[in-house]
Amino acid sequence: MTRKKLYFDDVFADIMLMHTLNHATFKGAEIGECLAAASKVAEGSAESWRRAWQEQGEKAERAGREADDHGHEVSAREAYLRAVTYYYHACLAIPVDDPAYRAGVEHYRSLFARFAALSTPAIEVIGIPYQDTRLPAYFLRPDVGGGAHPTVVIGDNTSEELYYWVGPPGVERGYNVLLVDLPGMGLNTFHGVWFRPDTEVAVGACIDYLSKRGDVDPSRIAFYGGGEPGGWVAVRAAAREPRIAACVADPYVADSDAILSVFRRPDVAALSEGPQTVPGQAEQTARFYEGEPGRGYPRMVAEPQKIQCPLLCLNDPSDDEELRRQAAAAVEAAPNPASRHQVFTPDDGTVLYRQLDNFSLKHRVMFDWLDEVLGRH
Repeated sequence: MTRKKLYFDDVFADIMLMHTLNHATFKGAEIGECLAAASKVAEGSAESWRRAWQEQGEKAERAGREADDHGHEVSAREAYLRAVTYYYHACLAIPVDDPAYRAGVEHYRSLFARFAALSTPAIEVIGIPYQDTRLPAYFLRPDVGGGAHPTVVIGDNTSEELYYWVGPPGVERGYNVLLVDLPGMGLNTFHGVWFRPDTEVAVGACIDYLSKRGDVDPSRIAFYGGGEPGGWVAVRAAAREPRIAACVADPYVADSDAILSVFRRPDVAALSEGPQTVPGQAEQTARFYEGEPGRGYPRMVAEPQKIQCPLLCLNDPSDDEELRRQAAAAVEAAPNPASRHQVFTPDDGTVLYRQLDNFSLKHRVMFDWLDEVLGRH
């Protein structure tokens, strides 16, 4: 499939601009503000990318604080969320070991907390008990009456970013949503909490927490994993944690060696061809999933035949044939007859990685499926 650029010649910068525009659907960005930032970026200059998005974030933050000071809660909430988006994208150009990276994440995390407090109903800022620490997390619930609701868990990236992947579409459909920094994610590595490929351990801790809440139906807890790393997190946990009632793998990956395979894809490998505009994304993902330094982790193979819950595997037009083959084989091997393999095509209105150009399509397919397999209809 021939790639057609949106704005930048730099492949990954172009994808990340689309990623930012995508957030406008959920009031996490404005198209004009995104294009204003993009116009200030000199391709091949990471510093120009950082500066452009940092400035846009500062403008949105000022608007949020001014509205907040005057009691305009909706305007403040929306501006804070846009600031989080823009600061997040500024951090993509900062090396993980640069103190500015951690400071940047901590800053946009503080703004997301204020956004959470102003949301209706308020988003809870919580910590999931895990070994001798707590995993940072947010709990979102629908604005409906009392009772226990089905819940979707996601935890394969920084939680503030994951908000857009399942947060608003889940809540508006009557689902609770748990956004959690699983081991290795967010700032966890700075606190010595490294990624481990036996993901059922940390996911199990999340389910322990959820099962104690009166507003969660413990028999209807689903897990979503996005991107090759997230796909592994999902399928490994679903094979070993029987309390997961449904699993969405976007995409399905057959073994832990595939965790970082996304960076060997032709469209992403182009990043190494000269100066990089957004170098931090690959470095940050590697940091999230590398495991404890000096220890690493052994290769683990997925076990679809052990996934007792319904399994939904999503593939997009940019996925290679091997990923599609693995997903088809997994659904065939999965015991639950409600398991399904969905392959999106350009005719569906998406051509980009993980449907970044059409999140509404992803959400319609996955949540309609979840409604069916979790007995909501």
